[in-house]
Amino acid sequence: MKEVEKYIELRDEFSSSLEKAAVEAEKTCWNFYTNSTEENAKLYEMAQDEYSKLFQNRDLYEKFLQIDKEKLPKHESKQLKDLLKEFDEELNTGEALKELRKRENEIAKKFNSYIPKIDGKEVTKTEITKILQTETNPEIRRKAYEARIKGGELIAEDMIEFVKLRNKYAEIKGYPSYFEYKLQETYDVEPEFLDKLIATVYTKASPKIKSIQNKKYSELKEFFGLGKLEAFHYGLLPDTNPEKAVNQILADKNVEEISKKTYAGMGYDIDKMLKSGMLTLDLYPRKGKNTHGFCFGVEIGKDSRILANLTNNVISLDTLNHELGHCVYDLGISTNLPFLDRQPSSPAVTEAIAMMMGDIMKRENILSDIVEPDILKRFKASLSEDEAMFVSRSLLIIDFEREFYKNPTHNPNELWHNMKIKYLNRDEAVDAEWATIPHYLSHPAYYQNYFRAALMKVQIYNHLKSVLGNITENKNTAEYMRKNIFSLGASVEEYELINRLTGKEFSADDFVKSL
Repeated sequence: MKEVEKYIELRDEFSSSLEKAAVEAEKTCWNFYTNSTEENAKLYEMAQDEYSKLFQNRDLYEKFLQIDKEKLPKHESKQLKDLLKEFDEELNTGEALKELRKRENEIAKKFNSYIPKIDGKEVTKTEITKILQTETNPEIRRKAYEARIKGGELIAEDMIEFVKLRNKYAEIKGYPSYFEYKLQETYDVEPEFLDKLIATVYTKASPKIKSIQNKKYSELKEFFGLGKLEAFHYGLLPDTNPEKAVNQILADKNVEEISKKTYAGMGYDIDKMLKSGMLTLDLYPRKGKNTHGFCFGVEIGKDSRILANLTNNVISLDTLNHELGHCVYDLGISTNLPFLDRQPSSPAVTEAIAMMMGDIMKRENILSDIVEPDILKRFKASLSEDEAMFVSRSLLIIDFEREFYKNPTHNPNELWHNMKIKYLNRDEAVDAEWATIPHYLSHPAYYQNYFRAALMKVQIYNHLKSVLGNITENKNTAEYMRKNIFSLGASVEEYELINRLTGKEFSADDFVKSL
C-alpha cells in the first residue's frame, strides 16, 4: 500500500469519531454563548474534554508517526503535521491545555454575565452603542462609556494572569510567547510575513489615515467646544456624517428583512434555510447571552448558526450581513470532502467573504429603495474612510496583543493607552478598554486574520464584480461562489485559492488602490 493510501485510510477512520465530537463541542459552545449558565459551562467543558480525549490515544499517534510525510502530497503532508501537533499537545501537555480551557470558560462566564448599568438602570451593549453614536450630552456619554468599560475592568486582572498562564504553555512548546505560538501553529502565519504586510499597508495608507483622523477629531472638538477629547467623546456621528442619516432611516425598518433581501439578490433563500434547520438565528439581546456577534459552524454543510445582538442601524446590518457571509460559506462547503477539509480554506478567507458582505451596503445598491440618492452617494463614498480607519484600529489591536504577550508584567492599561496614541493619535485617560475586546480571550492572535482579510476581500470582490457585475443583483452569485470558493473547503490553501480565483497572487495592491 502506498504511503498516501495508508495515511488516507487511517485519517478517515479517525475522522468518523472526530466529526461526532467536533459537532457536539460546537453545539455545547453555542448553548453556552447563548445562555451562559453554570450547567451550560460544564457541558461545554465536558464536550471539549471528549474531543480532546480522541487525541490522547498514544497507539493511534504512533501509527500516524510511522507515516512518512515526505512521501505525501503537499496538502496531505500539512494535514498530517496538524494532526500530529494536536496529538502531541494532548499527550504531552494535555493537563495544561485542559487548565487553559477551563480558565478561559471561567473568565468568559464572568464577562458574559456582566450587565451594564447607567444610573442603576440595566442597559444592553446595543443601547450603549446607540448612546455613543447619537447622544450629545457629555455626562450621559461618559456614563455609557464607563458602563461598557466596567465589563473589561471585571476581567482585566484575570486576563493578565491568563496571559501569563498561556505563555507558560507556549514556552513548553518552544515559543517565546503564546501569541507567536498561535500565530504559527494555528494560523500558519510567519511573524516576518505579517510584519512586512502590516508595514507595507500602513506606510502607504498612513497619510490618508492621519488626514481622516485629524478631520474627524477636529469636528468633535468643535462640536463639544473642547481642546482635548476623552474616550467617551469619540463615536458620535455628527449631522454631516451620512451614517447618521442612514441610521435614522433604518430605525423604522427591519435590518433582518433587508439582509434577507440582499442575500436573495445573490440567489440565497434565507427563509428556506431557516425552515430546513440548516440555519439558526439568535439575533437580539437578552440576559446571560454573549454580547457580541458570532457564526457557529456546528456541522459544516448542514448546520450553521448566528448569535448577534441587533438593533435597526448600520452596525447591525453590517453585523448580520457579515455573519451570514460566514454561514453561506460554511453551508456551501461540500460534504463529500474528507472531514478535515470540511472547513473554510483559512480563517482569513472566511473573514474576507464575511467582511465583503458587511461592506456590501456601501459597495452596491441594497439601500437604494429606502435611502435618498444624495445621502446614499455620500454614504457609499465613506467606505474608503472606513477602510483607512480599519487599518489603524487593526494595528492597534494586533500590536497591543503581541506586546502584551511579550511582557505581561507591564501594565496593559498603560500599554493600550500608548498604543492608542501611536495608531489612533488619541491621548486620553488610561483605562481597561482592551479587556472588552472578545478576541483576546476566545481567539488569541486571531485579529491578524481580519487584517489579511481586509486585503483579500477587495481582491475577491473586484474579481466577482468583473465576472458578475453587482453581486447582489445577480442570482448566479451564490452558485459562482459555491463552485469556485466554498465547495472546495480547505482542500485548496488560502493563497492558492486567491490565485486560482482572481488570476493574481495575493497582495495589498487592490486594497491600497481602493483608499
